[in-house]
Amino acid sequence: MEWSSDWSIAATPAGAAADPQALAAVAGVWTPAQVPGTVAAALRDAGRWGLDDRADFDADDWWWRARRTGPAGPAVLRFGGLATIAEVWLNGTLLLRSDSMFAVHEVPVALTGDDELVIACRSLNAHLAARRPRGRWRTRLVEQQQLRWVRATFLGRMASWNPVCAPVGPWRPVEVLPAASGLRVERLLASVIDGVPTVEFRAGWRGAVPSAAVLTVGEVQVPLTILPAGDDTALAGAVAVPGAPRWFPATHGEPALLDARLEVTTGDANTVHPLGSLGFRTVEAATEAGGFRLSVNGVPVFCRGACWTPTDLVRLWDHPDRLRAAVQQVADAGFNMLRLAGTGVYEQQEFYDLCDELGVMVWHDAMFANLDQPLDDPAYRATVDAELAGWLIAMQRHPSVVVVCGGSEVEQQAAMMGVPPEAGRNRVGRELLPAAAAELLPGVPVVACSPSGGVFPFHTDEGISHYYGVGAYRRPLGDARTSGVRFTTECLAFANVPSNETVASILGEGDRPGHSPAWKRRVPRDRGAGWDFEDVRDHYVATLFGVDPSHVRAADPDRYLDLGRAAVVAAIETTLTEFRRPGSSCDGALVYLLRDPWPAAGWGLVDDAGRPKSAFRATARACRPRTVLLRDEGLNGVRATVYNDLPTALAGSLQFRLFDADGSLMDSAELDLALDGRASRDVSVDGTFGHFRDLAYAYRFGPQQVDVIAATLRDDAGTAVTSALLPGGHDRPTLPDLGLQAEVAPVGDAWALTVRAERFAHYVTIDIPGAVADDDWFHLLPGDARTIMVRPLPGALPRSGEVRALNSRRACVVRL
Repeated sequence: MEWSSDWSIAATPAGAAADPQALAAVAGVWTPAQVPGTVAAALRDAGRWGLDDRADFDADDWWWRARRTGPAGPAVLRFGGLATIAEVWLNGTLLLRSDSMFAVHEVPVALTGDDELVIACRSLNAHLAARRPRGRWRTRLVEQQQLRWVRATFLGRMASWNPVCAPVGPWRPVEVLPAASGLRVERLLASVIDGVPTVEFRAGWRGAVPSAAVLTVGEVQVPLTILPAGDDTALAGAVAVPGAPRWFPATHGEPALLDARLEVTTGDANTVHPLGSLGFRTVEAATEAGGFRLSVNGVPVFCRGACWTPTDLVRLWDHPDRLRAAVQQVADAGFNMLRLAGTGVYEQQEFYDLCDELGVMVWHDAMFANLDQPLDDPAYRATVDAELAGWLIAMQRHPSVVVVCGGSEVEQQAAMMGVPPEAGRNRVGRELLPAAAAELLPGVPVVACSPSGGVFPFHTDEGISHYYGVGAYRRPLGDARTSGVRFTTECLAFANVPSNETVASILGEGDRPGHSPAWKRRVPRDRGAGWDFEDVRDHYVATLFGVDPSHVRAADPDRYLDLGRAAVVAAIETTLTEFRRPGSSCDGALVYLLRDPWPAAGWGLVDDAGRPKSAFRATARACRPRTVLLRDEGLNGVRATVYNDLPTALAGSLQFRLFDADGSLMDSAELDLALDGRASRDVSVDGTFGHFRDLAYAYRFGPQQVDVIAATLRDDAGTAVTSALLPGGHDRPTLPDLGLQAEVAPVGDAWALTVRAERFAHYVTIDIPGAVADDDWFHLLPGDARTIMVRPLPGALPRSGEVRALNSRRACVVRL
């Protein structure tokens, strides 16, 4: 039960009040607040702080208080997380001190029936001002280098890409637990032992000694051993669940789960304690020859997805319905992995439950990034040991957690600063995590750091990499192959342009993207660099479309944005198609970043409200579990790969069509297709036509004949997926009229939009304010029709919009 829903906050200068008794003389205005929550979230809700305000919440002491009326007597207060240097008083008596935002505290108390809880979150700046040894290297990711001495997130402190909103306060629940019948689960580990799904259980029981305790998993029940353990009672045992279904990522099977519960008998009373759902799976990481290939239940899995961002970066807590929508969006797109990076936070419990349910794997970093960790300090070491144990125990029942990692860019940062490899090791990931995981989360692969491996940790052809060859380093698209990427846990970061609605919400009256300070302030950049990620995107606009982006931006801002959206689609689809192809060295690619923390042309595949950007559409098309993808193999022609990651066999057909520049069908070929589950087939498109056509236009013995190559995969249920390849590239003339048409038919609360064109439509986009389409930024072949569902955004009443293509001067008006 939550302590209260009636919290308020106030600020005092650092050190001005030692305790609640001294608070009245120095506290300012008290502002209502939510718990879980942060100071920034409370001030945002009160209209006293905005996303562009650069308030330093680490400068002051922040006081939180709430009264509670209820039953008197013994209880336990549970604090799920206090950010960061915190003291807690109950009715004026000091209960605890905490110096880690990731620590969980349980404190026995005696309630009076009318109780006041006060939390002081002390100034982090003042705490870090004390003289301490400096790290052996620095990072530009955060300004405060002494953050290495406290367990606090980088989120809200990385001004180069997110709001300045350092989290301060009880960011996880503050709860009242019964004192007499407390259950503390210490081990709920679902694993597969010698081929048998097994659950190991251990818990402490506070209260009367039980006469019986029964653990139930699915339909299997097992009595537990009851043993004295100091002032408490220990409940322990193991349940074998033969025949239990295995959990798979949804791209490769069913994410099967079983419910677990504990029934405890004390005297004449039986109490049932739900333990949540759990799943059984094995995970192996093949690391031979510098690779990293994950297999789940013996099935190799190409991992694809994105790096997770909290859905509310300011509060660091969100309603479970919003979390569900975010994870469901990922699963529906064919992503099968999310990474929680070391710059972030351990997520709220509902996130892991949703990933389990929806079949989305989690690559989970410990929350360490970039800085030199002072593990030789005994107090810091003890704090880290407790943090790792708490995290790993909480992950034991979650089959979605398939990799645990020691943190983000620690070894890369050290290496780039010239620190020798032995001195720049990520000590948490190499000295602490392997032993802790072996005991508390056995069977889950452990990675020392992301990135790591190779001659230098940032090299891409061995181990885990952060691949920004296509992206920040502005390498040609072919670099995705020549770099020999093995597994990239970050890649393909661009300043992704959001919808026109979101663009308008960023800009002031008369402002233009690219020039407005409000726009530029939110474009991500590497701190200290003389460029930002809009410059990166513009590089690919110039390369792919043969234009000067600055000239287009000045003359036609709307087209400038569309070219940016399209360039990102081309870069992402080409790169992910390369990574996924048969024979590729790559076994996993996670795009950076899933979600923007605020309305922006940020790294996010979706904007801060979850509305997909063009980058999301490109990633989704490359990630579908059942699809066909085309690629240009140069002198070896054009190849198509059919993927069937699903466990069921695929029966259908594969059709190829060739179109000339006028949109006329030049030729077509079709072959029957039968593919086992979890298999792929690579096909030479040139060979399918039976004679040399130079489809890739690599030999260039004459003028280019084929303008568009299309591959359509149809299964036996009639479901079709089409991919297109442009041998001549994306630099195409803009035509007066493509014969673009759109028809709308209402379907319940949504609309079916059918789009067709007489000529090839290059990057078709559906732009309807207040609505979102199920697909967008796709190619439309001459004479083809596509029907796409258009759905209203929550609370919106969409009326009209347009459908346009990048190579058409005329848009098609849509009225709903």
